[in-house]
Amino acid sequence: MSTILEYFGGHPTALPVFLLMFSLLIAVHEFGHYLTARLLGMRVLEFAFGFPPRAFGIRHAGIDYTVNWIPFGGFVRILGQDDFALQQDGKNASDAFTARPWWAQAIVLVAGVTMNFLLAIVVLTAAFALGTPGPTGDVRVAELVVGAPAEVAGLRVGDIVTAADGTRLTGVRDLVAYTRAHADRTVVLDIQRSGQPLAPVRVVPRAAPPEGQGPLGIRIEDVLAPVPATADQAFAQSLRFSGDVITQIIQLPGQLLAPKVLAAAPQVGGPIEIFRVTAEVAQRGVASTLLLAGALSLNLGVLNILPFPGLDGGRLFFVLIAGVFRRQLRPQVEQAIHLAGFFILLVLLVVVSIADVRRVFGV
Repeated sequence: MSTILEYFGGHPTALPVFLLMFSLLIAVHEFGHYLTARLLGMRVLEFAFGFPPRAFGIRHAGIDYTVNWIPFGGFVRILGQDDFALQQDGKNASDAFTARPWWAQAIVLVAGVTMNFLLAIVVLTAAFALGTPGPTGDVRVAELVVGAPAEVAGLRVGDIVTAADGTRLTGVRDLVAYTRAHADRTVVLDIQRSGQPLAPVRVVPRAAPPEGQGPLGIRIEDVLAPVPATADQAFAQSLRFSGDVITQIIQLPGQLLAPKVLAAAPQVGGPIEIFRVTAEVAQRGVASTLLLAGALSLNLGVLNILPFPGLDGGRLFFVLIAGVFRRQLRPQVEQAIHLAGFFILLVLLVVVSIADVRRVFGV
């Protein structure tokens, strides 16, 4: 317990950021269902954050807006589509979910995922426009070999190399290529130390350095800093980033089921792991936090559209089957299947959360 308290004490902003981020993702997702249901003439009974039991709520225009005690999730309850009971109240009413055409039902079910994808694009575009970490072109000295040319010339760990013989560097590769091409010749390096420029440093790269040392005997790294993008560049970057994230999510099941799963399977985390990552990312600034929010929104969208009972994709599967084959399962049977899927998801959530607690807090 003390370990957990120490963690929270060391990350005081993590919990508010986590709750705000998670609430935003859920609210946007459920608003998609809520808005399309009302636009398509369905009667919305409840807009809820979290899962029952209920903590508090208000009633407006015949709709209950509620906050529940189990915080990880949310739902919109529509007449004729009860997610938590086998009895389909109001199924024969003209404004019930089941009374509308199959395509209208499908639109409502897909709307939540669509909103998550749209939110991701907006948030990621904002992140790239604000400036995400990228190479500035400068090169930082990370390690020095005692007695090597760089150390003898007076370089120190943390020094920033900005140019070689007056030629502006654009990254680590430039300095490596330049020193190799000028072996056994004097190279003049422009250096900054603690933010202040120093007198140029003269150094002679070695033509045949000891193995693993390089011509100067240093290990260097790119200097990273927020690099803002124009609006069109930020939008294009958000699309590429979204494509990469979605591809990784799609590939995840195959990676988990690979023959070497025990040795090389990717780590799967739950709410606790997301909280830990949020705590770390929040310290890096607004842009990094927005990047995480965008990635989580994409994850939520992709996972929700999977054809698994209890998820939007599972309900969509049954709606599409009914629309194509003109045959529908009895509502009680379908809801029993969704209830079973929802129970399985809760069990998985608990199992993953226990593993997260042990991994993160060491308890």
